[in-house]
Amino acid sequence: MSRDEFQYQRIFQILKNKIESGAFPKGASLPSMPKLCKEYAVSAKTIRRVLTMLSDAGLIETSEGKRAIVIDQPTPACPADQMKEPNPVAMADIIKTAELLCFPYIARGISLCRGTDWLLPQRIVAQMDPEQSDLFWQNSKSFWRFFIARCENELALRIIGSLGFVDLKNLNDSEQMRIAYREALLHFVKEAEQASCTGEDIEKLLTEVYHASPLSKSPLECVVPPDSPLRLGIHSNEQWLKTAEERYSSVYLDILGLISIGRYRQGDQLPSHAALQLQYGVSVVTTLQAVKTLKQWGVVETIRGKGIFVSQHPPAADQLPLSQKMVASYVKRYLENFELLAVTAEGVALYAAQSVSPAQAQALRQTLFDTERTGRRYPSYPITILEFLVEQIPYKAMQAVYATVLENQRMVIKIPGLVSSENPAQVLEMNRRCIGAADALAGGDTVAFAKRTAEMFQYVYQHIIEQCDRLHYLHAVKGLYDTSLLWK
Repeated sequence: MSRDEFQYQRIFQILKNKIESGAFPKGASLPSMPKLCKEYAVSAKTIRRVLTMLSDAGLIETSEGKRAIVIDQPTPACPADQMKEPNPVAMADIIKTAELLCFPYIARGISLCRGTDWLLPQRIVAQMDPEQSDLFWQNSKSFWRFFIARCENELALRIIGSLGFVDLKNLNDSEQMRIAYREALLHFVKEAEQASCTGEDIEKLLTEVYHASPLSKSPLECVVPPDSPLRLGIHSNEQWLKTAEERYSSVYLDILGLISIGRYRQGDQLPSHAALQLQYGVSVVTTLQAVKTLKQWGVVETIRGKGIFVSQHPPAADQLPLSQKMVASYVKRYLENFELLAVTAEGVALYAAQSVSPAQAQALRQTLFDTERTGRRYPSYPITILEFLVEQIPYKAMQAVYATVLENQRMVIKIPGLVSSENPAQVLEMNRRCIGAADALAGGDTVAFAKRTAEMFQYVYQHIIEQCDRLHYLHAVKGLYDTSLLWK
């Protein structure tokens, strides 16, 4: 994916958010082409493509030689006569998943807001007219999305946005409900922006707003598009993961990592294309491209009728032509994954622990003690805890989210120097915290298990940030990705 191709999708979303939130109100002109090019540091070709997308979405009107005008008449994602009732089981599962994801991210986003950051959510609430139902609820979604985006975690934002609530239409809607909900939001903003507002205060305020919202009504009568996750459930995490280029680069970088840690040695046979497809969940086109790249670099050799083999003299990892952008993209995603765990693990671990038997709890402790002996790759103890959570999470959608995070942990061996730069003392502390969490679970204290698991992932996240900073990766990531554009 070229830089322009990466950027136009993000710029489209940023401008769309500004229009829907009122930062660019109906009738206003967008900035000129040169100003947009300068602001987002992209070509005129990219901006023209973004403007076409906004026009196709019914958000702007363009004419030759004039700046685009906001009309804010978005094209509906699904015609009203094609909307369907959600599947009760899938919807209950996703609502619980949304609670475990959205509440902690919104609370974190609120805690990050300072000063003028509050102007946009204030403006959104101010323009929520209870007499205009569709626009009212559209702005409500933009309001909560702002706080999630404020966390600057693109992966989390993409996952939460894909749960299906964006296209949900409430059938129990009434002007009286909208008035009460708006009053709750006004009170929420007034209290949450106070510097003295604590985490407990935020949790209480969020609960109050939730009870004033349609989601708290039982049963929630609504309709959704035919292909909505609220009808079909979430069985695949592919939409959260990779572009075509990232898919095949993920395969060859993982193989490189396995070679670098000695899993595959000179002359060893690699899995077949069929096995690689199954292992990585990709198509044969992807594995062919990945192997072709490794072959061009002299890392592997293919022998017709026999298979794929590691070359007798493969080049060292630091001699391979890996681009700075590629490495930075994996650093960014690796950090986003551990930040997601740090933010959400306490709630997820608490629910996961509810159905764990004493035998399963003891088995987790034993697995942790066996991990060092089996020589699993860093950071093995936290990954063991994560694997356990994936197995025990009772909600399918949340399980898919954590399965995505688990899959992405393999990125550590794709980031040059990250494993070898680990601090032994910090790794021991990391392991100690994992064992402490497992001990709490084995002792039947699910609350302590959840708390210690969250604290462990928060510690790991900070440790990884420090490593990336020492290796100058953070500077590279910030140079390529301005994540503040997700919300500013």
